[in-house]
Amino acid sequence: MPREPRRTALVTGGAQGLGLAVATRLVADGHDVLLGDVDGAAAERAAAGLGPAATALAMDVTSDADVAAALERLDGRPLDVLVNNAGIISRRPAAEIDTGDWERELAVNLGGVMRCSRAGFPHLARSEHAAVVNLASVGSTFGLPQRLGYSTTKSGVLGLTRTLAAEWGPHGIRVNAVAPGYIETTLMRSGFASGALDEGRLLDRTPLGRFGTADEIAGAVAFLVSDDASFVTGAVLRVDGGITIDGSFHARPYPATDPDTNHGTDPGTR
Repeated sequence: MPREPRRTALVTGGAQGLGLAVATRLVADGHDVLLGDVDGAAAERAAAGLGPAATALAMDVTSDADVAAALERLDGRPLDVLVNNAGIISRRPAAEIDTGDWERELAVNLGGVMRCSRAGFPHLARSEHAAVVNLASVGSTFGLPQRLGYSTTKSGVLGLTRTLAAEWGPHGIRVNAVAPGYIETTLMRSGFASGALDEGRLLDRTPLGRFGTADEIAGAVAFLVSDDASFVTGAVLRVDGGITIDGSFHARPYPATDPDTNHGTDPGTR
């Protein structure tokens, strides 16, 4: 029986952080990976570390020409996997937001997903295993003070994901999103350093009581692009330790239930 050809993936923002973790996992799973990043030198270093299955691309997702040039590197192969990971963040009170920062975040975080998906469509449509994964965020669920552009664009990613899933399903292309919580990355740590994030409060509000890892996000992406998820499309997989579903306002550990009063029921819910 002939061996199935290696699948090909494009990962944007792939030179570091979550993008590099995703690229590393996809290479380990047997994919050839086009590793795109606006920092071409960083992409070259990352690809060199991944070996011959990785190809570096200097790629600005806000440029139609750059995106088209990246997809030309497929050299006639179908595109099996597209991971739209490239993103930026600015932190400033909404009343003071700079128009340039706002437009740049829209162009990268949301426009980049649109451009890469649009350009990737004819290549994905030729694959028998086509899957797109867009990186959303807890900012798609929460209102994040001082991150107006980021939260707005990540909310938009969910609408884009649902629309593409509905429109492209008949072409055999699955489109899903992963919504990371607070993950141990340089970007998150910069929030602690600036005072935009409080480490203790975040940990207290996360049921699993810890931050996630880039490898855990990569594992979620790997599932969604695999044949194990062959009937999954239009979904948002939250990988956030439960922070977006915890409705409690008690300090942890939770107070013990008193069996003689209310059977542990919050009186406000009765």
